[in-house]
Amino acid sequence: MPDLASEAVAADKPQDVIRESIFISHATPEDNAFTLWLGNRLDAMGYDVWADIFRLKGGDNWEVILEHAIRNLAAKVLVVSNPVSVTKQGVRNEISIAMATGKGIKDDSFVIPLRTAEYESSYQIVHAQRVDFGGGWAQGLRDLLETLDVAGIPRRGVSERSQIWREISQRDGRNVVETSERLVSNWLRVKALPRDLRIYDFAGGISIGAKDRAIESCSLPLVPRGRGFLSFASPPALHEHFGDDLPISITGIVETEEFLTRGAPGYRIDVSDARRHLVDLMRKGFDRRLEHARLRSTEMANGRHMWWPERDLVGLEKKAFAWNEGPSGRRQLVGQSKARNVFWHYGLSMWPATTPFIHFRLSGHVIFTVDGRSTVGDASRMHKMRRTMCKSWRNDRWRDLMLASLAWVAGDASELSIDMGGDAVIKLELPPVQFDVPFGLEGETPTAEEQDDEETRDILASSDEEPDFEDENDADILEDED
Repeated sequence: MPDLASEAVAADKPQDVIRESIFISHATPEDNAFTLWLGNRLDAMGYDVWADIFRLKGGDNWEVILEHAIRNLAAKVLVVSNPVSVTKQGVRNEISIAMATGKGIKDDSFVIPLRTAEYESSYQIVHAQRVDFGGGWAQGLRDLLETLDVAGIPRRGVSERSQIWREISQRDGRNVVETSERLVSNWLRVKALPRDLRIYDFAGGISIGAKDRAIESCSLPLVPRGRGFLSFASPPALHEHFGDDLPISITGIVETEEFLTRGAPGYRIDVSDARRHLVDLMRKGFDRRLEHARLRSTEMANGRHMWWPERDLVGLEKKAFAWNEGPSGRRQLVGQSKARNVFWHYGLSMWPATTPFIHFRLSGHVIFTVDGRSTVGDASRMHKMRRTMCKSWRNDRWRDLMLASLAWVAGDASELSIDMGGDAVIKLELPPVQFDVPFGLEGETPTAEEQDDEETRDILASSDEEPDFEDENDADILEDED
């Protein structure tokens, strides 16, 4: 363990210090849980992370140490921003130090607010570009990671602060013991993207209204931009949709890899916009793939689509999944509760991401129908059924449902292909990304799913007991949402 107090006074010449750290400013104790959650994940991603929560460890003069971290070590300062934190004097002091430091090093984006709840902005950070965690911590983390990646903040693996994060996290928990376990994530790695991205424009003299309607109704994945659009699709594939009345032409071709890393400066597309456009194309392609599998689409509150199978499409029998050196098993994707006279359907939603590598992140959901096809119309009833019928479903069950759904869509193949139009294809690796971990929690025994699906459904369906926690069953498998 380094002597942090000595480290804090060692930097007599700030120009000799390389800024590679991230500092998290937050309200104590109100934001301790969020800061611990975020700090651990950033540390696990390889970032060197400092925070006021280190004071919980005791010992050194943390006030001096943390101020030194802002002034001399931090590459970025993250401010957990909500109605409580922005009024805390300690947070305001750290913002003042950070703003002065950012001005001194000529970094206008040195301070990054993390919005966890709506608040009146401090005059000091009112113009700073914020990252929104209000819609879900996992979504906020993805956006933050992309921001840090674009900013070029380095990752160096295990940092000198990692032991502190681990000790604070385990203060009230069980001991970590050496064991061997393979974890299945909800990330689908993209193994191949189309080589080129095409930039299209329309000929002059066309109807703007007709052009906009044609872009909106196009089934092939494309992203509107200026007078035209971006797409991986080939001209012949697009001509089938736009026809002779709306002639299109290619005004530019950019290699996809270069587009991700440099954008398209010649077309005034910077890296941030390039990644956003790519994510949009990937999302539309995946939605199209699931639509072609004849899954039903339901729009969720966040604007994303959740895809689920009707009873007649997949039946009530269990679907098998198995991959070489991967998990195997069987699960129903549609089931019936005779006690409540409803059917439940497992659905998937997804969101693409470009960091730490290009992948799709999946989320599992449950929707209810009255006949295997028509959804339960009462929102409050749907909500209550989610909370009661699914509250005992463990991680292994949600994992297996995801795997069974993917195997059914892919036809038991080792990859999932997404047609982006003509000769353009995105290939996803199956099964999802797996991690081998050499440790676990002392005394933890995996909970096996011992009850048969039919038995479990009827036992839970006959119970009106409400759980003592909020459970929307829309969280990521093996990934915290809030």
